[in-house]
Amino acid sequence: MPWPVPRLPAVAAVAAALLLTVTSSAYADHDDRGTDPDNRNQAVKGFSLTTNGTNAMNHGKSELERSVIKTSWGGGDIEVFDANYGKSGWHGTTDCTNWNALWTSCDIIRVRLNTYQSKTAAQWRSLGCHEFGHTADLGHRAKGNDTDNNSCMRIEIWPTRYDQHDLNAIKAGT
Repeated sequence: MPWPVPRLPAVAAVAAALLLTVTSSAYADHDDRGTDPDNRNQAVKGFSLTTNGTNAMNHGKSELERSVIKTSWGGGDIEVFDANYGKSGWHGTTDCTNWNALWTSCDIIRVRLNTYQSKTAAQWRSLGCHEFGHTADLGHRAKGNDTDNNSCMRIEIWPTRYDQHDLNAIKAGT
């Protein structure tokens, strides 16, 4: 009697579930899945930034320095802009503007900081930390996995630093 042939959709579903399980455990549900840096050396350049934007960029860069990612000034990897992007619903956003040839990592990552909303100096530092976290491929944290409220990757509060969970995720993902 021949072996029964498994149904392709069932096999695909099982394979996808296994892949998601492996990926999630490696990044502790903290992978941004969208801005994988191309290496652990990132050159940073700001473009016509306001004082608040400069302070956010400087703080974000210094927070990355606490991780395995080393930064320098000059550009080519992380480009930072700030402007009044209007009532967009976001304080900052990060995206890849130039993927490598294999589409596996990002060569140029753009950080945009929105000056439309009013923020304190500490909130600008938190925003810089948060958006630079995305350049290291960190995703957002939720209250459920940041119970001590100390990760700048949270979106509903304004901590100014990465916690150990964030630093471990950067190390595991780069």
